[in-house]
Amino acid sequence: MKKILLSGVVVVAAAAVVIGATTAFFNDTETSSGNIFTAGSIDLKVDHTYASYDGEECVGVCTPTGIELIVNGGFETPVVTANGGQWQTYPGGFTGWTNAGGAGPEIQRNSVAGAPHSGVQLVELDSTAPSSMEQTIATVPGQKYRLTFWHSPRPNNGPNTGTDNAVELNVLVTSTSGTIVNSTIGQPSYSGSGTVWTLYTYNFIALDTQTTVRFSDDGSQADSLGGYLDDVSVFALDCAVDTYTNGGVCTLWGEQDLGEGDTFWNFTDIKPGDWGTNVLSLHVYDNDAFACLLPSNIQDDENVVVDPEVPAGDDNLTGIPNGELSDELEFFMWNDANGNNAYDSGEQVLLDAGTPFNQIPTELVQLSLVGNAPISLVGMSWCAGDQTIVGTTVGCDGNGMGDVAQSDKMMSDFVAYAVQQRNNPNFTCASLLPSPTPTSTPL
Repeated sequence: MKKILLSGVVVVAAAAVVIGATTAFFNDTETSSGNIFTAGSIDLKVDHTYASYDGEECVGVCTPTGIELIVNGGFETPVVTANGGQWQTYPGGFTGWTNAGGAGPEIQRNSVAGAPHSGVQLVELDSTAPSSMEQTIATVPGQKYRLTFWHSPRPNNGPNTGTDNAVELNVLVTSTSGTIVNSTIGQPSYSGSGTVWTLYTYNFIALDTQTTVRFSDDGSQADSLGGYLDDVSVFALDCAVDTYTNGGVCTLWGEQDLGEGDTFWNFTDIKPGDWGTNVLSLHVYDNDAFACLLPSNIQDDENVVVDPEVPAGDDNLTGIPNGELSDELEFFMWNDANGNNAYDSGEQVLLDAGTPFNQIPTELVQLSLVGNAPISLVGMSWCAGDQTIVGTTVGCDGNGMGDVAQSDKMMSDFVAYAVQQRNNPNFTCASLLPSPTPTSTPL
């Protein structure tokens, strides 16, 4: 669900007219007409861009549909004619692809330094210097797509001849919405005599009507020795209900208002040591805002009392609110600034690791959103047990989850709040909590 908090503005205009007894011959009347006071607004949209459970990503059974969206993904045009028809650098780009930085991509032909994955041509991104290339495709906001491509390190490029075999992959939207995928693949060096092709697959949800696929060389030397790329493809996906191997349902969606059925978590068999990660993107329109993601209406259901629970300190009370699960699930939240679905050094921590779910409202730090600006990503990691963080590694120790929570069920709303920044400098997420009910002592 979504809740928007606005400050009301009431403007009362009072007009007074004073009429004199006489009118001088020299006089003037000035009128300012059409004065308007319009109350501002805040509109918060939420995307669910990534989810995983025990390391398994939320992908589901998805079938590619529609037409191929990438033009010239196999790099077979133009036909290379330079250097004996073996290789050619394209500073201005080539069919379907534009140069996004550097000297320009290089097309190799006829296995000049390694066989293509298919056809007779491939791309190397370190031509004479590290380079980037990109292609912009038409997309539907909220639709899921699948990007695939094949990568091989350049043969005969061992540790003594360079470390330029990595390719950095970016999938970027062309508007201000932000980065969807930011991933580095490949290996630092390779001494084999032939190409070894690996398929890479990225599912993503489009945020805008145009999405840019960009590939950049990530090597450390401008020595014309770079990783190989071939057979780039993007298709729209038709996905059935997403399910995890260990049980549970997951759903991803693009920018929208939240409503019934838009759930971040739906698990039926949580075990100690289970863990997961979710990434949300928040967009606020019209005005700068503070954002908070808070549980609401928590219902701890004891469900049934099984034998191990009583020796662990549980009582025999069943039903709501006698469960303990909201105290046994621990959370960590951060601002995922680089969009890689993982916590990295320097990123803002919004909720300290190890915070029980039911304590999020009092511990969460507000996130600052800029109106009509790039998306802000919030990463959330949860743990059934004791959650810790060492450096940038989030750990989960199932020994911290006792038998007292066996068979318990926890249900909750998870509310995205947006509160205006202007004239509200002291706002905190905790300030959204209801004030304690006053009590009185009888005389």
